[in-house]
Amino acid sequence: MILLLLVCMQAQAQILDRLKDKAKNAAKNAARSAKEGFFQEMNKMKEEYDTTSFNYAIALSDNAALFQNKERFGRQKVFLMKGLYRADERRESPLDNARESNSIGEMLYANNRYKMAELSFKGTKTILEGIGQTSHPVYAQSLSNLGLLYHTTGRYAQAEKFTEAGLEANKQIGATQSAYGASLNNKAVLYKDLGRYIESETLIEQALSIIKQSKGENSLPYSICLNNKGIIYQTIGRYDKAEEYLKNALTISQPFLKEKSLNYTRLQMNLGLLYQDMKRYNEAEQIFNEVKANLDKKVGKKHPDYAHLLNNLAAFYLEIGKNEEVEKLLLQAASIYKDKFGEKHPSYAKTISNLGNFYRINDQLSKAEPLLVKALEIRKTVLGDKHPDYIDSYENLALLHWQKGDLKSAVEEFRTVLKQDMELVRTNFPAMSEYEKTKFWDLISPKFQIFYSLVCQAYNQDKSLLSEMYNYHINLKGLLLNETTKVKEQILASNDKALIDLYLTWIDQKEMLASHYTMSKEELAEEGINLDSLENANNQIEKQLSQKSALFSKGYELKIYDLQTIKQILNPEEAAIEIIRVQKFDKKFTNEVLYVALILTKEKENPEIAIMDRGKEMEAQHFKFYKNAIRNKINDTKSYNIYWQTIDGLIKGKKVVYLSCDGIYNQINVNTLQAPSGKYLLEEKEIEIVANTRYVPDVKAVSASPKGEKAILIGFPHYGNENTITSLPGTKVEVEKISQILKTNKLQTNLFLAESAAEEEVKKVSNPKILHIATHGYFLVDLENFGREKIFGVSTAKAKENPLLRAGLMLAGAEKALNQQNVEVRGHNNGILTAFEVMTMQLDNTDLVVLSACETGLGDVKHGEGVYGLQRAFQIAGAKSIIMSLWKVDDAATQELMQNFYTQWLKTNDKNKAFMLAQNAIKAKYKFPYFWGAFVLVTN
Repeated sequence: MILLLLVCMQAQAQILDRLKDKAKNAAKNAARSAKEGFFQEMNKMKEEYDTTSFNYAIALSDNAALFQNKERFGRQKVFLMKGLYRADERRESPLDNARESNSIGEMLYANNRYKMAELSFKGTKTILEGIGQTSHPVYAQSLSNLGLLYHTTGRYAQAEKFTEAGLEANKQIGATQSAYGASLNNKAVLYKDLGRYIESETLIEQALSIIKQSKGENSLPYSICLNNKGIIYQTIGRYDKAEEYLKNALTISQPFLKEKSLNYTRLQMNLGLLYQDMKRYNEAEQIFNEVKANLDKKVGKKHPDYAHLLNNLAAFYLEIGKNEEVEKLLLQAASIYKDKFGEKHPSYAKTISNLGNFYRINDQLSKAEPLLVKALEIRKTVLGDKHPDYIDSYENLALLHWQKGDLKSAVEEFRTVLKQDMELVRTNFPAMSEYEKTKFWDLISPKFQIFYSLVCQAYNQDKSLLSEMYNYHINLKGLLLNETTKVKEQILASNDKALIDLYLTWIDQKEMLASHYTMSKEELAEEGINLDSLENANNQIEKQLSQKSALFSKGYELKIYDLQTIKQILNPEEAAIEIIRVQKFDKKFTNEVLYVALILTKEKENPEIAIMDRGKEMEAQHFKFYKNAIRNKINDTKSYNIYWQTIDGLIKGKKVVYLSCDGIYNQINVNTLQAPSGKYLLEEKEIEIVANTRYVPDVKAVSASPKGEKAILIGFPHYGNENTITSLPGTKVEVEKISQILKTNKLQTNLFLAESAAEEEVKKVSNPKILHIATHGYFLVDLENFGREKIFGVSTAKAKENPLLRAGLMLAGAEKALNQQNVEVRGHNNGILTAFEVMTMQLDNTDLVVLSACETGLGDVKHGEGVYGLQRAFQIAGAKSIIMSLWKVDDAATQELMQNFYTQWLKTNDKNKAFMLAQNAIKAKYKFPYFWGAFVLVTN
């Protein structure tokens, strides 16, 4: 009985075990089925969204976040909440639970439920850390998702921490996989919003490379990255490239994004905002109207995306002068942001800042001030005090205090703004090409113009402001040229063979580009040459040079020059003068221009100031009168009153003046200004023109004797046999006589005449002490209505874009280029030496370049940077001083001037004094400035 009972009990136990196993398996199957059903439902829900929202940050011109439809979430809320809290079903597989938690978080994030999404992502992270699965892709995704969420909600410190962690985790999993590319993209967008533009560009390039390999060029992720690259380029001012990338992003993404989806709408908005920056207002407004119609239907008028549109529309209307709708739009946008996010959010701060500026511009200062103060506080809390948006808020307050008449507060606030702007330059300049530096500086430099305009009003309250303005100007004038030259010098002085080889490759590519610019569109197409690709490749090499040079490795060091150094070197009979062109600011930039002369002397603690307040007239009718008087050889005492009288009153007793010009002063020769007494400035003072008065200590310290050195003289080119270019026999006499003078004084002299006065010979020149070129020069001012494909052998389209292709010298064989004989003029040596080609010459040890030709000093005047033409090209090539002409010259007078100059230089060892003596000698023979005043000597 006992045995039977035991057998029965054992059988019963086995049955119970089988039943338990069956139940357990059934439970497993049910759980598995439930999970599969959950993920099927989740995937089905995700199909309603632009899935890139979960993985790829999308850069937006207005730094807007990503938002989805409120009603859609209402349909999905029950399912998501059940998935979030069904703890009884989370016992089978922690890994599955983590994956499920991450998916729920993504859906909550897409529906703007950021707090719940954050809990879900953190839950995923905790589960996987608990089971030691920190190398699993889901773990990396949870970190990336947290970074994206914190970025969206404006918590940038946390965003950087988790974005970097997600990037490293994905890198460990696979540095060539799309997830790693997504992390690079996200970090790039974050850095763009943090103002770290160069790092951002590097990251987006890496992301594009990886996503191209893993997803292909026609994928949605690739189009998102293209958009992001476009926004980065827009931020630093490279609008041409930004447009290219944004349009490509729209084209590629269109088949993948649902018609009129929110992400597609955001990409459209980006292009519209770019067109606004480019002043292409009709195209911008058309896009804004399309987006508005779509958002009205898709999300309604209470949605954050709609608020972004309102904000952008308000800024657009304000810019084009449609002010009546601005206040209403901004108030509506601010209300939406406040309801959605509360007040501690970048988008809310931006909107109330825009509203405050609207009130400020319209003199409603009591309404403006609390809004601008509040925007500053929010941005400091959310973005930090180094962020560009925070600095913009500081500038807004400075402008407000200026309008209120509180100049002291305005000045203090502007000091903070300018200090931070220079930090942006220090951070971003090192790895930029010259073109990118130019565009970036164009975005920042207006703030210094505003400060200068402020100083012109406030200096009577605080004379030290004039010293600050002087110091800023001497440090910033020629900044782009100085940094280009500095990088070049450091590369050539290094012992890094690879770096020097890269530099030589860049030079070769520059020369190749110059050659391709002489080809027609048909010729380029026949040979399969894509100029845009070549220009981009050349630009990338230039950036590599900047990154790899000693300048980059040390970080950009903006050496601070101080006027005290200049004052110490001046003697009591000397003055240093900086001419500054200032665009007048009154609530916003006006069309008025001031010319300000800051005059530095040894005895005065601060510079004195002379203000010429009719700058537009000085640049237009007064300059026209000056040129006509020169050309027609008539006495002109009016120009002295316009351009010099105010300055002259402040330099009584000064015999030597070091003058640094800006704006229209680059186009006149101040020595030719005739005082009411009948005397010219040439007779009254010794005026030495310098590119920047900060060079005065160097100029005074240098002895410039050319004896025992090498000189290269080029003149009387044989232009061709058709006589379409006037021959210049006087230049043959000129260079031959100069050659005799130099040889007599034991200079090594090489002379190139007729056919040997060729472009090829000039390009071979390497660091002579003197380079003298006597021929025809030119600068083409306006090509807008020029009907031919080429001008002077160069593509007209490219010449329009680049002033260095519109300036040049005519050398042997130039007639072919002038006559548009395309086949013959292709290549490196077509008889036209453009300023673009001059840039690559090696003249770092050249003391003087003489351009004895007509109008070689002309070009596009870029305020604060000088003249973009032959002058700038020879400066980039390294020439320390340049003699050039401002108008068409008289052959006989020019011959005598040049011979006299070299004779005096060899006697005095002082270029400037020799040049002044030579001009006075010619003036004694030829009364009018037309004969003796065309040439100016500029020391770089």
